[in-house]
Amino acid sequence: MAAAQYMYRPATNAGMPASRLPSPRGLPGGKPDFREGSSLEERDKTGRRVATYRVGRLLGRGGFAKCYEVTDEAGAVWAVKVIDKASLQKNKMYAKMQTEISIHRRMKHKNIIDFRRTFSDDWNVYIILEKCDNQTLMEVSKTRRRFSVAETQWIMQQSVSALEYMHRNNVIHRDLKLGNMMMDRDMNVKIGDFGLAAELHFDGERKRTICGTPNYIAPEILQNAAGGHSYEVDVWSLGVILYTLIVGEPPFQTADVKTTYSRIKQCRYSFPAHIEIPDSARFLIQRMLQSDPAKRPSLAAVRDDAFLRIPTPPTSAPLSLFSDSQRRARERAQLAAGAAPAAPAVPRMPLQPQSDNYNNLPTQAKDPRYAAPAPQQQLAPKTARGERSPQRASAGEVPLTARPRSSSLPVSNRPSQPTRSSSAAAGNWADPQRNVNPTANASSPPRVSHPRLEEDDRRHLADARDQLHQSLMAPATSAPASSAQATVAPPAVWVTDYADFSGKYGLSYRLSTGHTGVHYNDSTKMVWEPISNKAEYYARVKETVNGVVHATDELTPFAMDTAPESLNKKVTLIKYFKSYLSRSRGRRDGVEVVACSPFAAPASALLTDPHMTSDMIYVKRWMITQQAVIFRLSNKTIQVCFFDKTEVILMSEQRTVAFTDPSGRRRTMPLSAVSSQSEDVAQRLKYTKDILCKLISNKEI
Repeated sequence: MAAAQYMYRPATNAGMPASRLPSPRGLPGGKPDFREGSSLEERDKTGRRVATYRVGRLLGRGGFAKCYEVTDEAGAVWAVKVIDKASLQKNKMYAKMQTEISIHRRMKHKNIIDFRRTFSDDWNVYIILEKCDNQTLMEVSKTRRRFSVAETQWIMQQSVSALEYMHRNNVIHRDLKLGNMMMDRDMNVKIGDFGLAAELHFDGERKRTICGTPNYIAPEILQNAAGGHSYEVDVWSLGVILYTLIVGEPPFQTADVKTTYSRIKQCRYSFPAHIEIPDSARFLIQRMLQSDPAKRPSLAAVRDDAFLRIPTPPTSAPLSLFSDSQRRARERAQLAAGAAPAAPAVPRMPLQPQSDNYNNLPTQAKDPRYAAPAPQQQLAPKTARGERSPQRASAGEVPLTARPRSSSLPVSNRPSQPTRSSSAAAGNWADPQRNVNPTANASSPPRVSHPRLEEDDRRHLADARDQLHQSLMAPATSAPASSAQATVAPPAVWVTDYADFSGKYGLSYRLSTGHTGVHYNDSTKMVWEPISNKAEYYARVKETVNGVVHATDELTPFAMDTAPESLNKKVTLIKYFKSYLSRSRGRRDGVEVVACSPFAAPASALLTDPHMTSDMIYVKRWMITQQAVIFRLSNKTIQVCFFDKTEVILMSEQRTVAFTDPSGRRRTMPLSAVSSQSEDVAQRLKYTKDILCKLISNKEI
């Protein structure tokens, strides 16, 4: 650290402009270009190389700085904040940077981004910081919108702890907001960006600089009160954060900054009537968001408030805060340790994907016009295009994990499922809004709501549930195994592989017939037979007839080489996904290609077979639970792919079921024979029946 300190404390003049900052000798490699894979060298004032960092991806940028991922020579990954010296020509900007460095390097707390070191060269100033793996709370909130009480308690407790530490050390942060709160690999809060922070040098000192972020700035800063401002501005900002976590948007947010400032000065906000908010949360928010700073509670009072004590707050991050792949890994670890996985507190929305797979998408797919937009600002989740059913079943809801398992169901050995770009726990089983425009944004991020099934779906699922119930309740001697097996036809079509890109685009999959399909996030579907090059696109159309809402898939058939212009981006995506699914299985570009089961079809489908080039079978709905991924195909087949590599394919129209064991052996039997033939199949059909019951009754999964 000492080798770099001279760069910010010049002996001749502490306020000298950046143009006169002492610099090391020019680097042999010239000015860093920060291309991925390039090197960044740290040198001392004699020009001796101290360290070399390999530059990774761009993490973010601000008005005067950029942030990159870097890896040191020991393999440790850091974030480096790069400040262009050209932006530091004015003494004021240079002094501001010095203050940020001076304050941040003294902050040593588990909930504050760790400051490692700083250095410079002829062009830039560099600050090496702890890198957090799980985005900022701002990025998480764009897709999560509202947080549960347990999640909010977890975030608030850690934020209060970090702020108490700052205030004990005479530091006001002054720019506390979701965008400056990072989440580490364990979903701990890490507060960063001390660019507007101020240090108080004596009791009662007040600051008068007007600074902050519009939605979070305290009224006394805006009014530039004669008495200045102090620690209370952080309590105000924390109150705004609490409101935002509970409600889903900031309390004073409007279309323009001037109106927002006016509402802040008047302390004019309200609680939406249609959102259930705990009384203790309302009371705490009202205490923190008071125009008079003297009336706001201290951080100690916030920490001891009833909302942060009742119900008992979590002692570790709720599993619902993690992405799907992270949560499953933790559940497996808990199961291996003999503990039941923690049940998520509320339905979880998907985290936005990181950029691992983005650079490998086709150029058209990377066009900003095709990027997933942030959710529209609304106070409560509502049925929308691409919405999904809520959180997966908890360990206590479905008895598959609660009771003893046979050796064929080693849940702890199931593979890591869809990746950091993965979807929310449940796929699209909810009723989308009317969508007749084929150019509707396929990458709209799905939103969570209670599933609302159309009547035909409800009837079909109810029929399937009743069939399962009857077969499971049938006496064990109801059907001889040998005679039943001989007369039952195997399934004609099933999903063989899938890759979950639903954090940004949708679910891609491959069928046993060789078709490639995509269930886009806007509830539209496309399926493509590559040999004939024919494709079918299904837009989601919703209309009301005699007061009853009906939703249907409206078909548009076309040839891929003459696809409608309005479908260009979706065609680009399905072509990319076909290539992606054809790669060797495993995690590629951040998204895993998952085989549904080890079963290998004995023969390939022929173009003359039914549903090959017209009336193609496609995935109509899909969902991921704690135990399995579930597909409902357009021919009313329900396929359940368990994470232990077993698979159940329920053909309710034929009243038959196919079971694939972990070794890839498949047998097909009548539903009426299940109880007499296989306890394993019966156990998995019981799980399937429980899932269908929850869907039909609109319960959370």
